[in-house]
Amino acid sequence: MKVLVPLLSIVSVASAMGEKAQDSSVVRRQSVNSTILTYHPANVSNGVGVLVLPGGGYSYTSIDKEGYQPAAWLNQRGYDAWILDYATSNNSKTPLYPLPQDQALEAIKQIRAKNIVSKLGIWGFSAGGHLAATTVTNTSADLDFGILAYPVITLDPKYTHKGSRTNLVGSNPSPELQYQLSAENRVTDSTPPVFLFHTANDGTVPIQNTYLFANAMASHKRPAQLLVLPNGGHGLGLALSDPVRTWTGELERFLKYSI
Repeated sequence: MKVLVPLLSIVSVASAMGEKAQDSSVVRRQSVNSTILTYHPANVSNGVGVLVLPGGGYSYTSIDKEGYQPAAWLNQRGYDAWILDYATSNNSKTPLYPLPQDQALEAIKQIRAKNIVSKLGIWGFSAGGHLAATTVTNTSADLDFGILAYPVITLDPKYTHKGSRTNLVGSNPSPELQYQLSAENRVTDSTPPVFLFHTANDGTVPIQNTYLFANAMASHKRPAQLLVLPNGGHGLGLALSDPVRTWTGELERFLKYSI
């Protein structure tokens, strides 16, 4: 069962961030009435919710494999789920920043306002993992945990996913913005527990992304669980039908004991 919840419009995001006013086309894309937050309640809820962010290089969202399927997996285990079909280059003007980040924060605000769950986490895949990582490290989100699956973490050209970086911040972002949106630089002593999954031979989003975030968590003495499989490439989803590559058993351990 899913319930469609239209997100509220975000008014003048640029002004709220202290940036200069932008042209009307940008203001139009800041309105998110066409972006839908879907609610997927568990039959018997355990009081924990997860906001799911599919991947797709900030170009589109892999809504089935990395949205509906994870939500169903969560529901079967008693977790309420929400899926955010956030702004991408397929439906919004690029560079996208700060729209997806603002949408994620607005989604969290709306979920919290419903008082349905006592704990709330965020789960992102690939570029959705970047959005999740920049959100879970934002203290204003006040999240309880994060799950990052083969995530884009850094915007450093050495290790980033070029398409995600370009769609989000353009081809030549300022050094300050690149640093700010490289999630390994955003970890603090208050970052909540995070589960990270990657494959060592990922040819799309290098494994170094996950290592960078894990190292940052270790530097700040924050709890993290890291699973790296030697083979599997990029975009596995949950790999439920692949006993060699499915990773949900370790994720269940994290959700049971670490949040």
